[in-house]
Amino acid sequence: MRRSPPSRPRVATTRMRSLTTPSSLRFIATATTNAIESRARWRWHHVPRRRGPEPRAVAARGTHRTAASLAAADAAANERESPGKVKKEMDACFDVVERMGRGAVYLGSARVPEDHPHFAMARDLARDVATAYDCTTWSGLGAGMMEAVTRGGMEAGKPVAGFMILLEAGGQRQASRTHPYLPPEVYHTASFFSARKHGLVDAGIRANKTDRTAFFALPGGVGTLDEIFEVLALLQLRRIGSAHKVPFVVMNYDGCFDGLIKFLEDDMVRYGSLRDKELEPHWVVCDDNAAAMKYLETFYADEN
Repeated sequence: MRRSPPSRPRVATTRMRSLTTPSSLRFIATATTNAIESRARWRWHHVPRRRGPEPRAVAARGTHRTAASLAAADAAANERESPGKVKKEMDACFDVVERMGRGAVYLGSARVPEDHPHFAMARDLARDVATAYDCTTWSGLGAGMMEAVTRGGMEAGKPVAGFMILLEAGGQRQASRTHPYLPPEVYHTASFFSARKHGLVDAGIRANKTDRTAFFALPGGVGTLDEIFEVLALLQLRRIGSAHKVPFVVMNYDGCFDGLIKFLEDDMVRYGSLRDKELEPHWVVCDDNAAAMKYLETFYADEN
């Protein structure tokens, strides 16, 4: 007689099912956690270890540092006032432009001494431009080239204005800065370079076809190059904000910008980041003041 295989014990099945209920799983998890913690306490008291703080003390200190860091970050975020300050400074710069009138904007080094030939050339340029086009002379109102064009505009008997910048001295920013001889209503001293550059750009745009403005790139260093490329990029991207085309003249005195021009027109074109002659519509390079004045004469003759 064939016997059927023995059936599985019901008791075992019942036990296995009972172990898979939610309450049983919670019991197992709790028991496992207690066993791990008990083992950890035993190791802490019996296993040799390096001297150090209690684990709870370490955890508490870490929590304290984390909370302190988060609190400091929240405080810094709440105290970030620069957006409002920048807007306030930009408004002040725009007010000066409205008060003094737009005109010729000069970008140049503050380190050129008064006995340098380029100082006299920049002064003469600003005088001739202000006389020919009856416009305000704008600059950063610092030393060097900025002082040269300020004197040139004053020699022409035309308005002179600009935007000074608070400088860093001994690791601390100046609290205030005033021009040695210009009245305060013709300039604004900015704390942020972004506001200062907004003011300089606004001073050079042409809201009306009869406006006579221009940007001039005089010899300079990193700050001057920053301002030059700011204007150039805005012209290239058609974001200058001017209703009419504005002349941008690079004063290449004694070939001081030859290396930069070669880099842009040759190296960058060869690399592929600029197209051949892509920058020609946006600026003109002049070797002397006579060439610059001739270009402006032609530019504004074509505008009429």
